Amino acid sequence: MDKLKNTLSVIDAVVPPGSKVVYLDIPLHLNVGDLLIYKGTEQFFKERKYQVLARRTDKTSMKWLSENRNLPKDVILLMHGGGNFGDLYGHHQRLREAVVERFPHHKIVYMPQTVHFKDKSKMLQSAQIIRQHKNLTIFCRDERSKKILEEHFCKDVRLCPDMAHALWNIFPKQSANDIKRDTLWMIRKDIEETKVDGLPGMPGPEGFEDWEDICTEQDRSKTQVYLNFERVNRTLNTRLFNTPQKWSDYTDTLVNRVNTYFMSHDTVVTSRMHGHILCCLLGVKTKLLDNSYGKNSGYYASWTKDVPDCELITL
Repeated sequence: MDKLKNTLSVIDAVVPPGSKVVYLDIPLHLNVGDLLIYKGTEQFFKERKYQVLARRTDKTSMKWLSENRNLPKDVILLMHGGGNFGDLYGHHQRLREAVVERFPHHKIVYMPQTVHFKDKSKMLQSAQIIRQHKNLTIFCRDERSKKILEEHFCKDVRLCPDMAHALWNIFPKQSANDIKRDTLWMIRKDIEETKVDGLPGMPGPEGFEDWEDICTEQDRSKTQVYLNFERVNRTLNTRLFNTPQKWSDYTDTLVNRVNTYFMSHDTVVTSRMHGHILCCLLGVKTKLLDNSYGKNSGYYASWTKDVPDCELITL
């Protein structure tokens, strides 16, 4: 885990410590995996002493692009990493395309991503836009993604672990006194779900938990409040509500609660990549299942196969 956190320093050659940056596509939703990437990215910024001139969520980044065409040339645009590079989550891909189109002379960096397109024609359409930019670096989380990106999207593609690894030694570590339950079955229930029948001891679907089950109604109500703030900001063309800072404060509390919940289990069996990465950060035993298109197994092979108490389960 020390090595994985240190490997994030590959970013330093592209975005040197002290750089002036804008951070776009911050997740304003309750996928805790995306929030872990967000928290790790902010920790990385803090350690590198970046000058963050603006932060915008996934709800207001596109509007920010239209209002900031005269950005100083020494500002680097950084786009949130994760697993939404492709055609499963179109809004985020359109934002990536818009950034390279509207800032052709700025350095742009896509933080570590996994790539997946179901439709090759959509991949080629997106690549036609993105590869026109002459000062773009894309960090990616596995070899398969690197091959796709180099062949179609960008000449400067670099392997890098997920940004959540910046949280190593920031979060607490599980102790024997924390453990109050046996196994957490954290199984995806969304567009990337896979069939996971046949594992010994596996409960029925009613025993599965995903991020939406771990989050509470209060979390959902709070998120709606911040979404409303962002809607007002867009409508009135103002930053009346500093949503990124308020959202950061609230999600600190949420992530701490999720950490405690994970550490209360002896083992976590999960098809969520960040369920797995969170276990690595907390020192919780984890058994990783793949998602629908091989993202998890690719990440495990590239980065976490040597982390203690981690296992990839193939069905």
